[in-house]
Amino acid sequence: MLFYNCLFSLGAFTMIIGAKTKNSVDKCRDLDRHCFDLIAQDGSQCLKSAFAKKNCLMTCMICGKIEKKYDVRYVPELLKPLAWLIGIWRAETGGKAIFPTIPVFTYGEQIEFSLPTSSLKALKALNYTAFAWDMNNREELHSEYGFITMKPNTKEVALSTVMNNGFVMIEQGPLRGKSIKLVLQDIGRISFSRDLPVHGTIREFRLLDSETLEQRFMMETLTHRMQMHTSIRYKKIYPK
Repeated sequence: MLFYNCLFSLGAFTMIIGAKTKNSVDKCRDLDRHCFDLIAQDGSQCLKSAFAKKNCLMTCMICGKIEKKYDVRYVPELLKPLAWLIGIWRAETGGKAIFPTIPVFTYGEQIEFSLPTSSLKALKALNYTAFAWDMNNREELHSEYGFITMKPNTKEVALSTVMNNGFVMIEQGPLRGKSIKLVLQDIGRISFSRDLPVHGTIREFRLLDSETLEQRFMMETLTHRMQMHTSIRYKKIYPK
């Protein structure tokens, strides 16, 4: 999601991620696209399943190594329905932003969903971060940090975010398979923000295949009805 403001260079960050993931991606891969889901639902499959031992080389860390915060063997029970989000997703190009109050422009974005620390005693939630940059000069347009969790014993998902434009948002909505539709429940903003008051938002995450994630964001302001604001498709860059 993008609110078109703020500037910060992402060059160094991009280089670090590229170097960090290149060797593991090139040398060690799962041989079956179902491995991630299989191990996320039951990490013990790495030890007892012949299929996992043969095909899930990366996810089970038979070869290579995955950072623990992306290791789906450790997904808390509450968060297993959201395990398909875990990882680093990136769109170098292709993001599109439109709204009546701004010129149409394109952007790139990287988002990350990672596991909470095992010592967390509160409601378990995946950590969420996002960075979007201008396609022309690689300067950052928007960043946000937050948590995504589920209401116990339901399919209800909640996302809370704080953004560098001074907004804090609470969004909730249903999980249907590998798709989430989140509707704005509450919003806070700093007193000197120059953006138009936001009256409503709808954010959708949808897994198109094991390596492609789509996000669409719709927005309603004081002066404009609910309509598409941003859309983008990411490729999974870690772990793969």
